[in-house]
Parts: sequence; C-alpha cells; structure tokens
Amino acid sequence: MKNSKANIDPVSFASLLEKGETVAFEALFKLYYDKLMHVAKGYLVRHEDAEGIVQSVFLKLWENRVRLKNTVNMNSYLYTMTKNACLDQLKHEKVKIKYLNSHYHKKLAIQRQFLKDEAASLLLKNELEQVIIKSLELLPEKCKKVFTKSRVEGLKHYEIALELGISKKTVDNHISYALKHMRFHLKNFTTLFL
Repeated sequence: MKNSKANIDPVSFASLLEKGETVAFEALFKLYYDKLMHVAKGYLVRHEDAEGIVQSVFLKLWENRVRLKNTVNMNSYLYTMTKNACLDQLKHEKVKIKYLNSHYHKKLAIQRQFLKDEAASLLLKNELEQVIIKSLELLPEKCKKVFTKSRVEGLKHYEIALELGISKKTVDNHISYALKHMRFHLKNFTTLFL
C-alpha cells in the first residue's frame, strides 16, 4: 500500500484563503496553532497573553487574506507575525510599567508633600490658637466679654448692647480696641495669609 502525502501548493492554498474558504483557514489553524503558541510562550510570561497574541495573528491573517497570494512561505509569514506581535506586546508592557512607576512616584511625592503640609498646617493652627487665647486673656474683662459675644457667639452690636446693658457706641469702641489689640498680637501670623 502506497503512503500518500497530501501536497498543498502554497499558491493555491493562499488562493483558497483569499476566496474566504473557511476549510482552508481551519486547516491552517489546526496546523499552526500549537506551534505559534510555543513561539509566543517563549517571549511572553503569561499563557493568556500568548493565547491572545496567537488569536490576533490568526485574526489578522483572516482579515488580510486577500493580500496572501504573494506569500510563498506561510510558515515563515506566521512565525514572523507572531514574533513581531510578541515584541510589540513586550514594548507596550515596558511603556505601561514605566508609566505606572512614574505615576506611582509622582503620587507618592504628592502624598508626602501633603503630609508635610498637613503637619505644618496643624502645627501652625495649634500655635495660632494658643496666641489667640493668650491675646484674648490680655484684654480688659469688659472688652473681652464684648469681643467674645461678637466674634465667638456671633451676636450683632445692638444685641450685645441690650444684653450687657451698655450703649451700642460702647460696644463699637470695645470691638475696635479688641481688633487693634488682636492685630498687634497676631502680626507674626498675618504675613502668612498675605
């Protein structure tokens, strides 16, 4: 009995693909899928990435089948496509990793700066509060009471006058004096807000 080998002419095979013969495409897929997976796994670490590359190679092959009539060596063509797709994937991964590292370091620097600024702000806030409390304590008792009712309790000048049984003009004078007093004691802090 004769051992008959099926000889496939590359030109007629490409012609079948060009015509959209799915049988020819399926034969090519079965013949090359495992071989191309082996090539892709040699370049890429993850099995899923290698699978994706090989599938995209076959998809491109099918989409560009009308240009295959000049392709004499299908073997070389598919291996080259797979190798180039793997190298593109690796370049893309390298760029992605570089971007992510850069983004991570920028974010980290911003967070560190924020923490420094936050700590400095908290320190400044605490210091400012202490100076305000000390400055208020230095005010004459009646003046301190009027100023506190105005600035802390939010009462209007005429309401303070009614509550304390003094004239509105006296309230105005106490507030004016207290503001000058506070500006003088807080002068070191006012430059921070200019």
